[in-house]
Amino acid sequence: MKIAVTKLEEKSEGVHELFRSYGHEAVILSTMRAADPSDPEPLLRLCHMISKEKIDILIFTSSLGVEKLLDKVKPGKKVRIVSVGPKTAKKVEEYGLKSEVIEKFSSDNFADYLGDISGKTIGVARAQVPNPELTGSLVSKGAIIIEAPAYRLEPAGNSILEVLNDVDAVIFTSAKSFELSGFKSENAKKIRSIAIGPKTADAMRKSGIHPDFVGNGTLEDCLSSLYQYLT
Repeated sequence: MKIAVTKLEEKSEGVHELFRSYGHEAVILSTMRAADPSDPEPLLRLCHMISKEKIDILIFTSSLGVEKLLDKVKPGKKVRIVSVGPKTAKKVEEYGLKSEVIEKFSSDNFADYLGDISGKTIGVARAQVPNPELTGSLVSKGAIIIEAPAYRLEPAGNSILEVLNDVDAVIFTSAKSFELSGFKSENAKKIRSIAIGPKTADAMRKSGIHPDFVGNGTLEDCLSSLYQYLT
């Protein structure tokens, strides 16, 4: 199958190879692009705390967040690093560090995975998109959260409609990338639409589109679900 994917160009390394391993062709259409955060101070503060060994756990939700932070500071060996998905973990490894990999990204799942975090200071390097569910779940377990937007996302001016006639399916990689895509309910009648995770699926449903599949937050899971459906 030929599958459109709304992956950020800056985070698309290895996507074509991944899709080919499942027998598909990826068509990357970025509806967003990355830019520096509006306010650099939170990221600089997190970097300072890491350099002073005041962070116990460091969470990366994307490979781009890894780059933006680790280009500025390198955590010591005592810091527990947790990556969302294997691609994020691989990017951490490129900086000579090791991280735990959480495959399923949801706020409750994350808090349960971390275990006893009471009194721990947790740094979160993320896109400039608030995630109150995640921070709230961690705070409720007694953690101190230091959030830092490592980059912001802005519209790239691309519409998914540009490639719809040439693809068999589309995978939306975030709620925002879906909202900026121009994809409508009438388009969903012609091709399969897939949400990378629950939050993306919720955004699609609010627009009257019910995704054919909902992944666990990774492209690998979306492709695996598609493979099981086709076979």
